[in-house]
Amino acid sequence: MKTSAPVKKPPPKLTHLNRVTTTAKKPKNQLGFTLVNLLVTVSISGILASTGIPAISTAYHSQQARANYNELFTLVQFTRLQAVNYHSQALLCPTADNINCINDWHQPLMIFIDTNNDEIKNDNEEILRIRKGLDKDESIKWNASGSRRYLRFKSDGSTGNQNGRLSYCLTKSEKLYAKQIVMYRSGRPRRGSEKQAIEKCYANKN
Repeated sequence: MKTSAPVKKPPPKLTHLNRVTTTAKKPKNQLGFTLVNLLVTVSISGILASTGIPAISTAYHSQQARANYNELFTLVQFTRLQAVNYHSQALLCPTADNINCINDWHQPLMIFIDTNNDEIKNDNEEILRIRKGLDKDESIKWNASGSRRYLRFKSDGSTGNQNGRLSYCLTKSEKLYAKQIVMYRSGRPRRGSEKQAIEKCYANKN
């Protein structure tokens, strides 16, 4: 006697509610910032900014002072070299008219060959270089024996009877950056100490 195979019942129809409940997945844990996290982050950023920005500013101004000082040192060496090359007196001095040397080192600096040794740039004498005047937060002071209106080099490279200290000062945000060039009668410049440069720059303000 043949037995009939069991009849399979059709799967139940899914209603809209059943489909939603069967296909929906549990949400994963969501990551994000809470208000406390945000406040902590802002506070840390503020602390880093308050300590980092002044350090960057100090480094920038220190580099600015060093670059301007190096330029001044180069001008001194250049003047001495031209005196030897031209076999004549050469002057580095501040000027307001590109003729006369004056005792205001905030003005443009002029280098010229002084063939008649009168410390004045005459029509037949050549200006070798002009350096623009200083900004209001800069200053140069030439503390020297002899005239302070110029730095003079003889044809043998010496300064004659001049020696002293040429100080460069830069003031930014009430902070002083100072450098110094020490001059000897032999005419050879050397870099001075920062401590002595600061002393001269502060003395110049008084």
